[in-house]
Amino acid sequence: MTSPQPDAEVSLPRVKRDLAYIGIILVVFMTNIDGSIVNVALPQLSRSLAASPQSTVWVTTTYLLAVGCAVPATAALGDQLGRRHLFLMGVPVFTLASLGCALSTSLPMLVAFRAIQGLGAASLFAVIIPIMRMMFPAARMGVIFGINAMATALGVAIGPTLGGIILARLTWPWLFLINVPLGIVAFLLALYAVPKHQGRRGDFDGVGALTIGLAIALFVVGVHLIVDIRTLWIAGLLVVVAVGFVVAFLRAEDRAPRPVLPRQMWNGVFSLAVLTAFWSFFGQGVAFVALPFLFQSAYGASPLQSALLFTPWPAIIVLAAPLSGRLADRFRPAVLAIAGLAVYLAGLVLLATLGDHPAQWWVLVCTAICGLGFAFFQSPNNREMQGAVPMSMASSGAAVLNLNRSVAQSAGSGMVSIALVLFGATAGSTLQEARAATSVLWVAVAGAAFSLVFSAFKLRSVLNAEKSL
Repeated sequence: MTSPQPDAEVSLPRVKRDLAYIGIILVVFMTNIDGSIVNVALPQLSRSLAASPQSTVWVTTTYLLAVGCAVPATAALGDQLGRRHLFLMGVPVFTLASLGCALSTSLPMLVAFRAIQGLGAASLFAVIIPIMRMMFPAARMGVIFGINAMATALGVAIGPTLGGIILARLTWPWLFLINVPLGIVAFLLALYAVPKHQGRRGDFDGVGALTIGLAIALFVVGVHLIVDIRTLWIAGLLVVVAVGFVVAFLRAEDRAPRPVLPRQMWNGVFSLAVLTAFWSFFGQGVAFVALPFLFQSAYGASPLQSALLFTPWPAIIVLAAPLSGRLADRFRPAVLAIAGLAVYLAGLVLLATLGDHPAQWWVLVCTAICGLGFAFFQSPNNREMQGAVPMSMASSGAAVLNLNRSVAQSAGSGMVSIALVLFGATAGSTLQEARAATSVLWVAVAGAAFSLVFSAFKLRSVLNAEKSL
C-alpha cells in the first residue's frame, strides 16, 4: 500500500484538535448545503423579487461559478497569508454574505451577495484539506477524507429537503439566515483550535490565478448556454476562448516563481487520480440532472417522489464514506477505488436499462448501488490524490480536487442539456424528455467506464513504483 507524502503535522491536544475538526466539518456541511438549498426556492424568488424564472437560475449558478473561479487564487493566497488566516477570513465573509442574501430586496442584489458568498466558500475549500493534513497523521488520512466526503454528501443530500421544510413554514430569506449561527459557531471553534500556519510571502502568481479563473468562468457559462439552441454558437465560442485561456495559463505557470498549480505535483499517481475523479464526477453530474427528468417524465413521479427515488444515492454515501476511508488506511486504496468504481458502473448500467415501468423498490436499489460504489471509490481516490502531493503543495492539490469536481459536474449537466436539445425536449414533450434522459444515462455509463480504466492505470503505476523501491 502506498503512503501519503510526509506532512508537517502539528502537535495539538486531542480536545483542541477535535474542536477544530468539528468547526471544519460544520463549514464543509454549510458550504455544500448552499450549493443546492436554493433550488427549491427559485419559483418563490421569482415571484418575491419580480424577476423572470430563467433569471433566478443565476442565484444558483453565480455561487457555483464564484467558487470554481476563485479556488485557484484562494489556494495561492492560503500559502501566501497562512491557511489559518485565510480560514478565519473565509468564514466571516461567507456568513456575512449569507446575511446579505437574506436582506436582499432585488435579484441583482441577491446575485451579488451570492457571488461574495461563493468567494468566501472558495477561501474555505482551498485550505480545509491542507489544515486537516496538518492536524492529523498521514496514517489517518483515509478516515479524515471519509468523514469529509460524508459531510459533503450530507450537505448535498439534505439541501433540497431542508429547503422544502423551511419554505413550508418560513420565507425564502431563512434559507440563508440558518448559516449565521452555524458560521458563528464554526468561527469561534476555528479561532480557538485551528493551528497556526506560517505563510510564504511574495511571488503571488496573479496572472496564473486570473487566467485559470477566466477559463473556468467561460467554460461554465458556455456549458449553461448550451441549454438554448439559439445560443449554441455563443456557447461554442466561449468554450474555445476558455481553451485559449488554459493555454495562456500553462505558459504563465512556466514563468511564475511560485505557480498556482505547480507542474511538479502532476506525477503519475496524482494525474491518474485526477482523471479518475473527473470521469466519475462527470458521470455523476450527468445522472444527477438526467434522473429527475427520467423519473418525472417517463414514470410520472411528482417532484417529491422523484427526490425520494433519488435519495438512496447520497444517503448511502453519507453512511459508507467513513467506512471506505477507514478501509483505505488499512488496505491498498487503489484496489478499493477500482472495486467501488465497478459497483458504481454496474449501478449506472442498471439505471440506464430500467425500462418503461420499473418497480419503485428496484429504482431505489439501483440508485443505492450507485451511491455505494461511489462512496467506496471517492475516499480512497481522494486519499491517493492528496497523498501524492507534498505538504508544500497541499493547497494546490486541494484546489485541483475542488476544480476537478466543479468542471466535471458542469460538463455532465451540459451533456444533459445537449441531449434535451437533440431530442427536441425543449418543446416540453414528456416523451422526448424521457428519451433524452434514458439515452444520456449511457453517457454517464461511458464516463464511469473511463474512470474505471484510469483507475486501473493508477493501480499499475502504484505497483510499478513499489517494485522500483
